[in-house]
This record gives sequence, C-alpha cells and structure tokens, in this order.
Amino acid sequence: MEKVNVIVKIASLKKAYRDKWGEDIPFDLSDQEWCKSYLAKENKKRTTADNAVMRQRNKYRFYNNSLWSGDPVKFTFADWDVHKQPDIELAKNTGNKAYILANKIAEKPINVLMLGNPGTGKTSLAVAMMHRLQEEFDMTTMLVSTDSMSRMFSHMYDAPDAAKTKYRMKLLVKAMIEVDVLVLDDFGTEGGMRGAIREVRKDMQERLYDVADARFGKRSTIVTSNNTTAELAQMYNAKLLSRLLTRNDDHKITFDGMEDVRASMI
Repeated sequence: MEKVNVIVKIASLKKAYRDKWGEDIPFDLSDQEWCKSYLAKENKKRTTADNAVMRQRNKYRFYNNSLWSGDPVKFTFADWDVHKQPDIELAKNTGNKAYILANKIAEKPINVLMLGNPGTGKTSLAVAMMHRLQEEFDMTTMLVSTDSMSRMFSHMYDAPDAAKTKYRMKLLVKAMIEVDVLVLDDFGTEGGMRGAIREVRKDMQERLYDVADARFGKRSTIVTSNNTTAELAQMYNAKLLSRLLTRNDDHKITFDGMEDVRASMI
C-alpha cells in the first residue's frame, strides 16, 4: 500500500507540473539521490542569481544615499573636456591620473586626495571615478558633501524635525562606513575658506573619525578640498586627518594651474 501511495504522489506531481509548464518534470522523482543533487544545484544557481540581484540593489542604494551640496552631479571620464582649460596637456594629465587611480582602487583599498581651487574639476573627476568603479568593477560608491553634513548636525539640535534628522545621520554614518568607495566632497568648506579658518564642530569630527577609523586600510576614500592641508590641520584633529589624508604623492591630484570652469560660464 505504501508503494502505491508513493506512485500516486509522483504521478500527481508530474501531472501538475505538466499542466502548469506544458512539459514533463525534468527529473525522476523516484531517484532520491539524483533529486537531492539536482535540487542542490538548482538552489545554488538561484542563490547566486539572488545574490547578484541584491548586489545590484545595494550598489545603487549606497549611491542613492549620497549627500550632495546641490543637485546630484552626473559625470564620466568621457565628459572630461580638456579644451575647457588653457593648458590642455595639464588637463589631459589630470584626467589620466584620476583614471589610473580609479583602476588602483579597483585592485586594493587606497585613499586619494584631490586639492585645488573651486571650479577646477575636482568633484567632476571624483564622480567620474565613482562611475567607473560602480559600472566597470561592480563596487558600491557614494558621495557626501561635508558642508551639507555639517548643516545636518545643526538641524539635529535646533530644527523642528531634529529627531528625524538624528536618525538620518545615524543611517548616513553607517553607510559611509560600509560603502566600498566614499567621496568626501569639498572637505574643509565647513571650516571656512582662506582667511576665516575655524575649528570644525566636535560632534562632526567625532563621527568623521569613526568613519575614517573603520575604513582605514579596508575601504577606499576620495577626498576633494578647496583648502590646503595646512588649513585642514587647523580645522580637524590630527588623528582624523592621519586616517583620511594620504601621504603618498602618487595618490594625490593637485589642480594647480587649472582655471575655474564655472566662472567662464557666468
């Protein structure tokens, strides 16, 4: 009787499969070992596919959590127009160095420092690096304007929705720690420009230290700044800067000799 029940169950299952898919079930249900092997393979394929989907979702989840100072910037290396600068060769070399450093980041975690005057293309090239790493190397990326982050800290205490802002800050810091490639854009603007340098608020320094310490040697961070390293040293704790600003000249891009492109558009 038991054997008959098994046969009936198998037959019913085969019929149900045929009714739904219009073909015979692709394995012999009476061969339990083969079934286990088949199901294990199918499960592995599905898990791999699901992980790929989740990776894609996470990739853009980090990017979508970026904190911009204005509208999000869309820029690739193909958009880097060297003819906008009076020194075309300098502009070409600057773009090439950013491209090379993006490829280095794909190989191992490094920090990159981009220094220069406003409007010379630091953010554009940083975003181009993000785009290449995200699309060509499947790495997660996000950009955080430290000036906008500083304003968030102010809203945590004196805004009507302070509790909501505090929760958003918690999520932002968590993402900043976990993302593969973090861009800290216009780092130092929150501490003032030349001639009006001030120390950055303590709570922000503490959160940025948490981020830099957790990422150090494990994930890549790109810093763009309109300030000099000496000015940044007046704003931020030395322990934070030692974890954030690279000392390797090969990982630095200076925009000396580049002109403000935005000024020519006014």
